[in-house]
Formats: sequence, structure tokens, C-alpha cells
Amino acid sequence: MRVPLTVSDFLDRAVTVYGGRTAVVDEPDQPVPGWGSPTWARLGELARAQAAGLDALGVAQGERVAVVSHNSARLLSSFFGVSGWGRILVPINFRLKAEEVAYIVEHSGASVLLVDPEVDGALAGVTAKHRFVIGAEADDALLRFDTEPEPWLDPDEDGTATVNYTSGTTARPKGVQLTHRNVWLNAVTFAMHMQVSDRDVYLHTLPMFHCNGWGMTYGVSGLGATHIVLRKVDGAEILRRVERHGVTLLCGAPAVVAAILDAAAGWDGEVPGRGRVRIVVAGAPPPTRTIE
Repeated sequence: MRVPLTVSDFLDRAVTVYGGRTAVVDEPDQPVPGWGSPTWARLGELARAQAAGLDALGVAQGERVAVVSHNSARLLSSFFGVSGWGRILVPINFRLKAEEVAYIVEHSGASVLLVDPEVDGALAGVTAKHRFVIGAEADDALLRFDTEPEPWLDPDEDGTATVNYTSGTTARPKGVQLTHRNVWLNAVTFAMHMQVSDRDVYLHTLPMFHCNGWGMTYGVSGLGATHIVLRKVDGAEILRRVERHGVTLLCGAPAVVAAILDAAAGWDGEVPGRGRVRIVVAGAPPPTRTIE
């Protein structure tokens, strides 16, 4: 029997096998109240509520939902609450200018736009059929706990799960359509390579909008590990999170690792995570001191 590979597999497994464990520790320092530390069972409920809310808005399966946001538990949930029920998530770089975001929203055909409150003012002129500021406004409009979402009756692993836009260094940004099968195989392969297990604690030093956080939004979830949300990259703050939460894994470009090394050089006492944290570096060749 051929079973389609879809992004919902990851959350479904976490809810079923690790429902009582902590799924994510949300960023404590953000413009709106965070979600705290929901369990996998609770995150599953939140994703289902988002899907039901999109149903209530009349957003059909196959429509695009764009999100401009720093890392957050709400964004993590959207990777499942949107794509897991047959819609398409369009995660957008929060550093882009308004005209660039407007182009992506229009080009992608997004009917829903969710905007981080920190960039809402700068993006005031960027609109969609449905536009919400992430936080209480979006939660009230989109989270429907009183009804079940419409099932995705004919899941297609070759259907688009996310549309991720390039940086547009030579022309306009280009939308890269990733299918459910693309996402599934990337996440599983990466997780296998890094030997991710349910005992891992993953720190999001990568922005989730960037290649879906290199697939770790899915892979870490499917294995029931814990996500630690980091809103902004700062070397000393990364070390504090590593110490506070017992982080075992993180990913980043060489610049991120350099920031960690700079902070470690002035750290008072034993550097947190020494000998415990696995670090995945990509995007450019790491400098010699990173390897040393």
C-alpha cells in the first residue's frame, strides 16, 4: 500500500508518541505574550485550531498563507497548521523592505498574510485578502478550538507544501516550490545524519523562514525533541540558552558560530555545552578558528 509522505506525519507522530513532553519553549522576549512551553499534545491542538480557523475564513486547500515573522512558537505551529491540511505556507524574510514583501505576497498569490508586530508598522501598506498581526489579533481570528478542521481528503505528496523565496540577488526573488515529499525526505535525511533523537534539545539559531529552518522545524518535531525558540541571534544569549535549557544541537552560518565563539572568549566560567552541543555549519566555509 502506497502511503503519501506529508508534513503532517511529523506532528502526528510527536503527538502520538511524545504527547506529554515539552514541544517548544517560546521566546520570552517578544512584542506579544508568547505561548510558553506547550506539550506536543497541545501544539497539535493549536495546529488543528489554526487549520479550523482558516476553514472558517473560507481559505481553501491549495491557497497560500504568507507569514512574515521572527522565530516563534506560532510560526513553528504554522508549518503544520497550514501545510498539514493541504494549504501552502509562504514564510517570508522579516528583514526585507516593504516593497519586496509586497512583491512576494502578490507573486505567491497569498490570500492570508500574518505579520510580526515588530515589522507591522513598516509593512502597513502590504495587504492581502486577510491580514492579521501575529499575537492576540491573529489568535482570536484563526484559532478555532470549537470545531474540527476539514480533513484533507486526498493528500498528495507531490503537492506544494511551502513556497520559499530566494534572496533576489540578480533579479526579483524567485519562489521555490517544495513538495511534501521534498520536505519529508530533507527533514528525515538531515535528522538521520545528525542522529537526532527524542532526547535532543534544539536551539533555533537559524531563522525558520530560511529553507524552513533547514528542515529542522519538521525533523526535530517528528522525533519528539524539544524546540527552543530564539528570536534574535546574539552570541552571549545563545550561550545562556544553551546553559538554561540543556541545548544539544543547533545550526547556523559561520557568522553565527563566530558570534558564539566571541561570546565564549569572554565567558566567566566553564563555557556552556562544551563537549555536548553538536553544531551544523553551512552557507560558507567555516573559518579556521571555528574548526579549532
